Amino acid sequence: MIERQQPYIRQLHVCINNRNGESKSCAFDGSEEIVEELRKVTKERNLKGKVRVVRSGCLDVCAFGPNMMIWPEGLWYMKVTKEDVPQIIEKYLTLEAADQAK
Repeated sequence: MIERQQPYIRQLHVCINNRNGESKSCAFDGSEEIVEELRKVTKERNLKGKVRVVRSGCLDVCAFGPNMMIWPEGLWYMKVTKEDVPQIIEKYLTLEAADQAK
């Protein structure tokens, strides 16, 4: 086993759980599109290597999905849409600026 600090400043965890319409789930409500948009915007803003967009399993609040979390802050976003991605990335940039000011 190798232990080390995480290689990213932040991780954006997006639930992609899909219950195939049997009950509400994040993937059924478009979370895969959110993942792709987050990856696109982080690449455009040269955040590769700083931010990791992670497909996650169920975050247990399906009724409010799509859900995502920014780690390590534990910031939680619910009912996320593709159109919310720029605002989420702006929040990340604000957090990064605060980190650099320390």
